[in-house]
Amino acid sequence: MSGFSFNGFVAGDTPATFTDYRVSPVKMIREGTDAEAIEVCSPAGRAFWSIYGDTGAGWRLVHDAEADDAGLALAALSKNAAARFEYADLETVTVAGTLADLADRLAERIHDEIPGYDNPEDFRCDDFDAHPLSELREQILEAIESEAAA
Repeated sequence: MSGFSFNGFVAGDTPATFTDYRVSPVKMIREGTDAEAIEVCSPAGRAFWSIYGDTGAGWRLVHDAEADDAGLALAALSKNAAARFEYADLETVTVAGTLADLADRLAERIHDEIPGYDNPEDFRCDDFDAHPLSELREQILEAIESEAAA
């Protein structure tokens, strides 16, 4: 498991505990005067990424990605040969597949949401990089490359 430490695992959890994984943008919300909760949001409104695992009895938190470790966490989870990955936010749930498939589906969504992507006169080269899902996609691709080089 590359020695990755998952901050959402409970006692006895391993990557094999879960059949599918889902990464979602999340934000903190206030409930009442002191309580905070985490909720799935749009990619543009995220505070961080949360990774959930499906045990067959529902989704459970596996990891809240601090800074830029979402790709590393997903790559560590991908060592479970049966693992399938998807992305979900308020509007979209992608089809589950390999981690590389997830990167491809994120690229498709980014392309679909860039104004003028199919019209070269309207397309700006930095639009792809500025999209709120580009950071996650890049983290996944870097982690896949690192794992392949190891």
